[in-house]
Amino acid sequence: MDQLAALLASMVVESITVALLLARSGRGRLVRGVAVAALSTLVTHPFAWWGIGAAEPALGYWAAVLVVEALVCLAEAIAYRMVVPLGWPASLSVSVAANGTSTLAGLLYYAVTS
Repeated sequence: MDQLAALLASMVVESITVALLLARSGRGRLVRGVAVAALSTLVTHPFAWWGIGAAEPALGYWAAVLVVEALVCLAEAIAYRMVVPLGWPASLSVSVAANGTSTLAGLLYYAVTS
């Protein structure tokens, strides 16, 4: 899968995850949450894509994935905190759930297609 396809897949998976998590929080929060999911993924995905590759030689693949995804989760949690807005625990939880789901989907894709 090329970077553009992975970006689009991540945006879809993360937006759906956030929509499910915020479905009962009111229409405004739901719409803002989905917008944050899509737009923050648009910003952070290139850093994750290249960051994992750059960190892998020094850290190994799995450590690079963990470190880079942790940084992405933190950056996106800030967006959820400021825009939706959610409290810090909820912002971190939503970010970790969304990014964890898209990372898992990517790993499953590569496991099946490799």
